Amino acid sequence: MIDLLHGKVVHGKAGQRASYQPIQSVLADSAEPIEICQSLQQHFGFTDLYVADLNAIAGGDANVMEIAQLLNTEINVWLDAGTATLTALEKLSCQIPLDMLAHVIVALECCPKPQDLEEVFEVVGPTRAVFSLDLQGGQLIVPDTGMDTSRWRQMDAIGVASKAVEIGFRKMIVLDVAAVGGGQGVWTLSLTKNLAGKFPNLEIISGGGVGSVQDLKSLATAGCQHALVASALHDGRINAVHLQGE
Repeated sequence: MIDLLHGKVVHGKAGQRASYQPIQSVLADSAEPIEICQSLQQHFGFTDLYVADLNAIAGGDANVMEIAQLLNTEINVWLDAGTATLTALEKLSCQIPLDMLAHVIVALECCPKPQDLEEVFEVVGPTRAVFSLDLQGGQLIVPDTGMDTSRWRQMDAIGVASKAVEIGFRKMIVLDVAAVGGGQGVWTLSLTKNLAGKFPNLEIISGGGVGSVQDLKSLATAGCQHALVASALHDGRINAVHLQGE
């Protein structure tokens, strides 16, 4: 996965986005998104790339030029660009051809209410829509709408996930941003295990804190089909040899 901010790939850590700095990677000589993408393909043979556009998530303009470059490669782009309302989705569609995206991430942190989730899912469709269950230190991250009666705040993580599955989502990212970049292990294992048991047909993706192949094995054991990994690839803790046969 990569985090995009002001046209560069940045090193995400603990969700403190204001302090993110351009990535320093053993895989590439710069923090240019296209170079990072190509290096990940070259070293690991990855076919899919999760891209978090932090500018768009914060309500600003997407990194259109950089995303367009990625879409012109053979990589399958999973894009999180704050598209959790129809207004945000329409704004992005004026900048980027949505049909070129492998998946559109619909993230809880940008979704004011369940109705928005339903509306966006209706437009994006079950094949490409991915719900992101966002947490920080185990607590749900929901938009600050100024309403204490927010529907999301009345639910726990399992309740929110259940609502997304009820709407029709088949793929779900489970991410605790407080663990991102720490390399101290994944914090969502218990939650993903519960979700996998409750929804056996749900495709679950998790990460945040992955620092070793053992962490990847733990994710698989906890019911995850895919993992989000960044820091451990760029600092060399996980390399192509480690992943051979895994």
